[in-house]
Amino acid sequence: MLKSFEERERAEELLYAVGEQRRFLNRRAGARALADFAIRKLGCDGQTSRDQADVLIDAMVHGASNEDLLERVRADLAANVADFSLEELRAVMLGGSDPALRTRPVVTPRSAVRNSSRL
Repeated sequence: MLKSFEERERAEELLYAVGEQRRFLNRRAGARALADFAIRKLGCDGQTSRDQADVLIDAMVHGASNEDLLERVRADLAANVADFSLEELRAVMLGGSDPALRTRPVVTPRSAVRNSSRL
């Protein structure tokens, strides 16, 4: 009886740890999407985007909330005459809803590759 209780407890702890990891990875992906969006709107290169993402992720790790990150990016964009509302930035952070992203086909490593030379 004691062994099954300990096994359930370990399983619950593992589920909790996996859930926390998933939440962190989702927040990190959102911060990266937000950085990519901001840098693209400012016309900077890919390295700048990675640097901005690293700054946002570092702030997130040190306790910054999503709202803090959104406000920080909104202020950076506004300082460079690219004004976006917090709602627009939140949509990017939560789902990548930048209209420019929606028009591009999504390619994943498991997507079928279409070879136009066979046509």
